Amino acid sequence: IEQVKSAAMRSLVFLVLLGAAFALDDDKIVGGYECKPHSQSWQVSLNSGYHFCGGSLVSEYWVVSAAHCYKSRVEVRLGEHNIEVDEGSEQFISSEKVIRHPNYDSWTIDSDIMLIKLSNPATLNQYVQPVALPNGCAAAGTMCSVTGWGDTMSSSNFSVWRSPSCPTATATTPTLV
Repeated sequence: IEQVKSAAMRSLVFLVLLGAAFALDDDKIVGGYECKPHSQSWQVSLNSGYHFCGGSLVSEYWVVSAAHCYKSRVEVRLGEHNIEVDEGSEQFISSEKVIRHPNYDSWTIDSDIMLIKLSNPATLNQYVQPVALPNGCAAAGTMCSVTGWGDTMSSSNFSVWRSPSCPTATATTPTLV
């Protein structure tokens, strides 16, 4: 019995350390690189004095994001590439309403999705466009893209869009995280 407890404890410690290692790297897109400016025109920055999460514009009034990013009021920044520089393409729109999925569970992260209604419509232009939504599920093996303001290496910053496959991001159905 002691050997079983010892093995279980070693396994538990290993899993905790493994989880901690991933937690330290959770803001990275492995193998990613800077996207072509404004090539991800549906992506938005959620801001409350600082960038804290991303989202996707789905219509001129609505943004989809993760429920774990919830704040009752948020400024949605559209047309961004480098979030530390005013590039002249940005639109800053306050949220009118922030709606978490009713079954969101912060412990398990189940139903981790929310909608943000903008207080004013986004002005659609070359820098701001809604994401092209699919008509159905992507087939197994379909190449998808992940983009966001994340680090590609521990020493990098996260002020510009990064993606493992930006050159093909507009040619595939993106999976946005």
